[in-house]
Amino acid sequence: MNRINRRMAAAVAALAAVGLVASACGDDNSAEDVVGSATSAVESVAESVASEAQGDDETTGAEDTTGAEGAEGTEPAEDQTSAVPGADGEPVELSGEILAKYNEVGGESSPLGLATGNQEDVGDGNIAEFEGGIIAWSPDTDAHVVWGEIRVAWEAEGGAGGELGFPVSDEHPIENGLQSDFAGGNITYIDGQTEVTVG
Repeated sequence: MNRINRRMAAAVAALAAVGLVASACGDDNSAEDVVGSATSAVESVAESVASEAQGDDETTGAEDTTGAEGAEGTEPAEDQTSAVPGADGEPVELSGEILAKYNEVGGESSPLGLATGNQEDVGDGNIAEFEGGIIAWSPDTDAHVVWGEIRVAWEAEGGAGGELGFPVSDEHPIENGLQSDFAGGNITYIDGQTEVTVG
């Protein structure tokens, strides 16, 4: 801020000097030349001051005006809440990491499709159900999608409240099949068969 004040003072002094030179100068052409040069210099200083004022957050360590929202102006995932289309035509509220994951995978146009119910608390986390699967989140595991036959096997084992607990990965390919990893084990789907491994 002091640097900007000094530049403003310099600009004012330059303008005053131009006025003095112009009034003391008897030749009209010389005065016009001097005023033109000085005006250009003052405009240059003004542009420099304006550009420094815009970048003042960085040069003076002032707080970022975007706040916690970040550079792109988006709220942190944990603060977001949104109504998304529900399968029954009624909007469904999703929030936090579940909403962020739903948007990340493509929302209603993804294989998850439309939401079939409100987001629910399970233990220390949340679960939201969709036409094509589930998104489950806990503070220790982050948000992950569980769907297909792996979802069926997971729910048969008690879902997030069972021994397997919350998912720690999305479904991923393995040799000859697919696998989802959970806090308490994993489920594989190979050659049309699911296998649950606890522990």
